[in-house]
Amino acid sequence: DAKPLVQLLAERRNDLRWGQTYSEADFGKEFIDKYGWLEVFGTRGHFVNDAVAAGVLILGPDIVYPDHHHIAEEIYIPLTGGTEWRMGESGFCMRTAGEVIHHASNVNHAMRTGKDPLLALYIWRGGPLAQKSDITGTLAQGRD
Repeated sequence: DAKPLVQLLAERRNDLRWGQTYSEADFGKEFIDKYGWLEVFGTRGHFVNDAVAAGVLILGPDIVYPDHHHIAEEIYIPLTGGTEWRMGESGFCMRTAGEVIHHASNVNHAMRTGKDPLLALYIWRGGPLAQKSDITGTLAQGRD
């Protein structure tokens, strides 16, 4: 159950260092208003670490995080369900809370939320930890 963590993040939101890799020019205002991450440790984290970055990702409802890739290997553990994930050439697949999702280096992947937001733990390693992803998809992808 992610509710205690969500409540803690909401209560302490102004005390935490939230970040966004992208700007409105990349994806538009709606995406930026519903996207952010909190790096607990890493090059931009509360605890500096040059080898591994980890934290939480938040995507609001009805958001497509388009196909993208990066050098760093990435692991996600969704704390909420109801988000569809895509990797490589496969279609979107619903993933459950607690499921481990692994993206190897430079493999395209995307996410799209439904009516509920996504809160997920993330871990990056093996590449530039603050790299802006190479975007290969569009916000319209995956919507019927």
